[in-house]
Amino acid sequence: MKKYPAVLLMFGLMLLLIFSCREEECDQTLRTNAVFSFLTIQPEGPVDTALPVLTVYGETRKDSLLYDSASTIEQVSLPLDPSRDYSRFVFQTDSLSDTVELTYNRHQKFLSHECGFITEYEIQQAATTNHHFDSIAIVKPQVNINDNETHINIYLSPADTTGN
Repeated sequence: MKKYPAVLLMFGLMLLLIFSCREEECDQTLRTNAVFSFLTIQPEGPVDTALPVLTVYGETRKDSLLYDSASTIEQVSLPLDPSRDYSRFVFQTDSLSDTVELTYNRHQKFLSHECGFITEYEIQQAATTNHHFDSIAIVKPQVNINDNETHINIYLSPADTTGN
């Protein structure tokens, strides 16, 4: 009779252990990319623009193309460097190249035991060379996980969007 409560207790503990273990996997699609949109400066105001051909790569990684001769691009989503407080990208359209630099603060965010930490960013400054691009503006400084909103607007002069 004394064995009955002990067996019941052991059975209960085993059930508790079985159901307390989770086999969740980390969602590998989690990203914290900055989204850049292209606009043309018109007298009535900025207008969304598609670039005819665009190649984008990290300034120090010419062999790692993020966009390779992509056509009719209105927006690009680019990964920021989680180990530095800045990222530089080279945007090449036709024969002209512009370098865009973003300076930001990094914040580590704990997601789960399965995923660990992810880096979120707060963009402080944006700068560009002016070979093809007219100017650049921060629209939304917070770059959060799986955020598809525009963070940076890149402005082009009307003559730069004709593909010539």
